[in-house]
Amino acid sequence: MAVELILPRVDMDMSEGKIAHWYVKNGDTVTKGQVVFEIETDKATMEIDAAADGIVQGIDGQVGVTMPVGQIVGWILQPGEAIPAAGAAPDAPQAVVEAPAPVAAAAPEVSTASRQSLLRATPLARSLARERGIDLNKVSGSGPEGRVLAADMAGAQRAASQASTGALNLHWFSRHEGAPLVLLHGFGTSQGSWRVLADQLRDLPVLGIDLPNHGKSPRAEVPNFAAAAQAVLDRLDSEGINEVHLLGHSMGGGTALALTALLGSRLRSLTLLAPAGLGPEINGAFIDGILRANSEASLRPWLVQLFGDASRLSGSFVATALQELGNETKRAGLAAMAASLLPDGTQAESLRKQLDGLVIPVKLLWGTLDRVLPIHQAAGLPGHVALHTLAGTGHLPQIEAAPMVAGLVRQQVGASAFASSSLQAT
Repeated sequence: MAVELILPRVDMDMSEGKIAHWYVKNGDTVTKGQVVFEIETDKATMEIDAAADGIVQGIDGQVGVTMPVGQIVGWILQPGEAIPAAGAAPDAPQAVVEAPAPVAAAAPEVSTASRQSLLRATPLARSLARERGIDLNKVSGSGPEGRVLAADMAGAQRAASQASTGALNLHWFSRHEGAPLVLLHGFGTSQGSWRVLADQLRDLPVLGIDLPNHGKSPRAEVPNFAAAAQAVLDRLDSEGINEVHLLGHSMGGGTALALTALLGSRLRSLTLLAPAGLGPEINGAFIDGILRANSEASLRPWLVQLFGDASRLSGSFVATALQELGNETKRAGLAAMAASLLPDGTQAESLRKQLDGLVIPVKLLWGTLDRVLPIHQAAGLPGHVALHTLAGTGHLPQIEAAPMVAGLVRQQVGASAFASSSLQAT
C-alpha cells in the first residue's frame, strides 16, 4: 500500500516549512521509524521518520524550498507498486508524522487531570507506545504544549535501546563501498551538526556518531579523551567497520586524536578542525555560557562567538542548539564531561604526542578568527602534519567554509589510497 511522505505540521502555528536534508534517495529501502528527511521551520530543525517499511520513490521535495504543510514530497511503496496517479486516494494512512489532532471540548464529568492526560499524545503516538511498550510519561513531546507525536516515538525507542546497551548513536549520511569517513562533533551538539558538510560529500561513505552525553547517545562518565575514544571504537566495532577516515571538530578532534592509538593501522587518514588537545587554552566562559543558557535570547550571544561572520548565525541554528542542550538531566551530563575534560576552563590533557609517527595523511584546518580555541595552538606541530589556516573563518569551518573543507577531505581520502598502494609496492 502506497504511503505518502508529506511535509508535516510540527508547530500549531506552522503553515509552511522546507526540507533541509534528505537522508534517503529514490530506490532506497527504508524501515518504519527510520529517519528519511529533515525539515526546517522558523523555530528549529526536526528529523522526520518513515511511517512504514518499503521503497522510497517519487522524491520531488526540493531542499531549501519553502512549501506548504501537507505537500506530498515523496512516497513509500511496496515492491512492484506504482506511485498513485494524481488525485487518486492511496489505500493506507498517509502521513510520515501526523499533525496534532484538534482536541474536542471535554465532557463536564472529565477531570482536569484526565483532560491533560488526553492532551498529552496524539492517537497514533498512543498506539505506537502500546505496540512498542514505551511509557509516554518518559517521552519528551515535540508537539504544541509538549504533546507527543509519532515522530517522538522512534527517537524514544532508539534512546531506550542505546541506553540499555550503552552504545553510542550512529547515523549514516551516505553509504558506499570503502572505508567510511567518521565525523566526530564538538561539545554541546550532535552528529546532525555535520549536515551541511555531509551534503557535499554524498559521493563518499560518511557516518556521524553522537559522542557520550550528546545527541541520542546515553549518558556516561567520560574522565578523559581515551574513554570517549573507546566508546566510539566500540560503536564502530559493533557496526562491523574496520578501516576508517576520521574527521574531528573541537572536542571531537581531541577524541579523534585519542582514537589514533586505538585504531592503529585501521586508520586511513586524519583531518582535524580546530581540535582540542593541542594546548591548554580554551574559552571557558563560552562553555559555561552555553551550559547556563535556558532561552534563545541568552544562548545567542554565546553562539555568535562560533562564527567569524556573525551574520551566519541564523534563528534556526540558535533554536536547534537550544534543543541539543536538552533538559537539566542532559545538561548535567554535559557539565560533568566538561568538568573532567576542561577543569577550571583549561584543557588539562595534551594529545600532541598522538601525531608523532603517523604515516597516514594528516591535516589540520583552523579558522583565523576562532574565539573558542586559539589558532596559535597549531604552532610547532610535526612536519608531516599539513596546516590550513582559513582566513575570516571562526570555530566552525565545516559551516563557514564547507566547500573548502569538503575538497580537503576528498584530498585526504585520495592521498590515503595513494599512500596505501605505495606501501604495498614497497
